[in-house]
Amino acid sequence: MIPMEKPKEAKNTQFFKAFKTLYDYMDKSFKEIEPHDPNERQSYPDRLSIMADYTDASIPLAKAVARQIPFLQEFKPKNQREELFLAHVKDMEIPHVLDVIDILTPIPATHRVKPKTAAHMFLDSVAFLYTPLFNAHKAGLDVIAYLQQLHKGISQKQLDGSIQKIIKLFDEGVHQIGLFNTTRDLDKVFKNIVPHQPFRKRLTQDMYYAGKLMGAFRLDWGEWASIVVSTILKSEIPPTFVLENDFFVFVSKNAQRIDPEHLFDYYIARVFPLNRNASFYDRLQNDDPKILKDTLNDHPTMCLSPKYLSPKSRQTCLQLFQAQTYNAQDIQEQLHLLRLISIDDAPCVYLDPKDKLQVFKSNNAICQTLQKIEF
Repeated sequence: MIPMEKPKEAKNTQFFKAFKTLYDYMDKSFKEIEPHDPNERQSYPDRLSIMADYTDASIPLAKAVARQIPFLQEFKPKNQREELFLAHVKDMEIPHVLDVIDILTPIPATHRVKPKTAAHMFLDSVAFLYTPLFNAHKAGLDVIAYLQQLHKGISQKQLDGSIQKIIKLFDEGVHQIGLFNTTRDLDKVFKNIVPHQPFRKRLTQDMYYAGKLMGAFRLDWGEWASIVVSTILKSEIPPTFVLENDFFVFVSKNAQRIDPEHLFDYYIARVFPLNRNASFYDRLQNDDPKILKDTLNDHPTMCLSPKYLSPKSRQTCLQLFQAQTYNAQDIQEQLHLLRLISIDDAPCVYLDPKDKLQVFKSNNAICQTLQKIEF
């Protein structure tokens, strides 16, 4: 008897087929591109030139994957402008999926991730990125106005130019929670890290996805995705395209065409709280009451992600918020920078374009407390 697919798997059949087709094509192409003689070395311009002979055929395959992403199909546009927004989101998923497969199809084959595993990792990273935004949209958020205001605020604070700082924060968080950052260690990342503490495992997984999204959404793609985007935009590829500053010149000249919705700024907004607090989570691992109280009191934005906290940490958070004995500046800074605060993935409060606080319906006790505070 043939085993029945799980309902979710069956529903997503077209996506998995499209993903495997792209994966297989890129895997085969990389094997042909790599020198068969281990002693043979390709110059970088030669490698780019050879790769460019393969990338064109991947464009319709990557577009097919983007069209079939189940999570994006859950976004229901309310008007033509939101339909255009969704189209732009799918466009950004083209270099994203190419980069994911590029990372996960290394040579030698012993380090390679299977297509189904890669597909699930890709879907999980998409969900990690967009779930809070899509949930807020369902609850009434004007995503267009939100992203425009977010872009304005981040640009004014020049955070769009502080990528190295974000990378440093991510790296610090990686070391603090014991995350491994190589394909060889993926099994440890997803199976063996703190197996008896699911909240810690979720933090590890999300840090991993944040790291992989770092490339796709800071507009710093690998060779394959870079050539594809250049081809789509009908641009010339300089011989030093990825290795030197030519790539950043290219991105600057084409920023509006590449990312018209300022999704790059939304990516910063998504990973900023995670990276900001990553180095503090290790203090909570033993549930020492005083350490819990002191750490969460000083960094209460950690309480906005209860999925990363133990039951005792969550209880401490609730006590601090109900008594309002926490560092309010930590919350205020995050709200004024990111303009949207969610408790895990559920929207709580939002600053509208006039900087007026808007609230979302919520049964969460911490959220209800936040909604009563003067910001």
